[in-house]
Amino acid sequence: MKTKTLAGLILLLFAVSTFPVAAFAVTPKHKGFVALVGPPPWAGPGGGDETTYPWQDNDPETPWGIERVFNGNYDGDQPTTKVQVAILDTGIDLDHPDLVSNIKWTVDATGGRSADDKNGHGTHVAGTIGAVRDGNGVVGMYANVEIYAIKVLGNGGRGDWSDLVTGIYLACQGPDGIEGTADDADVISMSLGASSAPTEVHDAIIHAYNMGIVLVAAAGNEGDGDPSTEEISYPAAYAEVIAVGATNKDDAVASFSNTGSYVEVTAPGVGIYSTYKGGGYDTLSGTSMACPHVAGLVALIIAINGKMPVGTFDDTGTNTIRGYLHSTALDLGPSGWDPAYGYGLIQR
Repeated sequence: MKTKTLAGLILLLFAVSTFPVAAFAVTPKHKGFVALVGPPPWAGPGGGDETTYPWQDNDPETPWGIERVFNGNYDGDQPTTKVQVAILDTGIDLDHPDLVSNIKWTVDATGGRSADDKNGHGTHVAGTIGAVRDGNGVVGMYANVEIYAIKVLGNGGRGDWSDLVTGIYLACQGPDGIEGTADDADVISMSLGASSAPTEVHDAIIHAYNMGIVLVAAAGNEGDGDPSTEEISYPAAYAEVIAVGATNKDDAVASFSNTGSYVEVTAPGVGIYSTYKGGGYDTLSGTSMACPHVAGLVALIIAINGKMPVGTFDDTGTNTIRGYLHSTALDLGPSGWDPAYGYGLIQR
C-alpha cells in the first residue's frame, strides 16, 4: 500500500461547504498551530435531490442520509431510553428549536463562558445525531438522545489539542463531575482531526475507551480518490476509535474521503441537510457529516439493546457495538473490509 504524506496540513473541522472552513493543526501554544482551508473545488453535491431512490420515505423531516441508513423505515423516534452523546465541536446553537429539548448539558472546554455555537459546524453535527421529532426542520438518527454540548473549538473553528483532551475527560465525568456514574457520556462524537497528535490525546482516548465509552471520529477530507493510498488523521486513526468515511447518494465513497487501514465504516456525508447556527438549517459535505450518522446510530443501538462492550476493529459478531456495526453494514466495494468503505455503509 502506498502512503500519502500530508506534510504540514492538519485539519480539525472535516466539513466541505460553500464557504471556507476553519481547520486545526498541531503546534502553537500547546503544541498546535491553526490553519484555514477552503473547500476542494471538485466537491459536488453527489446525486441530485430530484433522483428517486428505493430507500426514500415520504417524511419531509427525514434527511436523505438518515433515510439511507434506515432504508426508508425510520424508527429513530420510537425508543426513549436515556443515552448520552457528547459532541466535541464548535458548540451547539443552544436555542435551536430542533435541539433545545435534547440538550442536557453544556460546557466550554476552551475557557470561554458558553458552549453556544457561533460557527455552525457543531450545530450541524448535533442535528444529524439528535434533532427532535417536531414536524418541522429535520429529525436526527436518535430523536430522543440526550446531547452534551462540549465546546472544544472556538467560534472560528480553531482549537488546541489541550482543549480536546479536556473535552474528552469532561465527557467521561458527565454533568456531576464524577466518573463511573449514570450521567457519564455513552458516546463521544468528534468531527475533527489532524495528521498527528500529542500523546496526551491518545491517553485521553484510551481512558474513555476503557470506561466503555464509544468513540467515533471523522476519517478526514484529504482523500485523493485512490484507495491504495492512505491519508492518516487522528483521533480517527487510533485503534480505540471508530473512523468514519463519507459516501454520496449513489453509495460511492466521496472523492475527498480519506482511505486507509484505519477506516472502519462509511456513512452518508455528501449534501447533508441539518440544523445550523441562528436557528437555521444548511447543507454541508464532509466526513464531519458522516461521523454523526454513526454516533447517532450507536446511541440508537444502545437505546434498543442496552449497553454492550465497545469491541474492537476486528469484531464481526453482534455482541459488541463495533461488531454490530460491522456485521450489519452494507458491504460495498471489494468483498469484506476494504480501505475505502471499511466494513461498509452503516445500516439500521
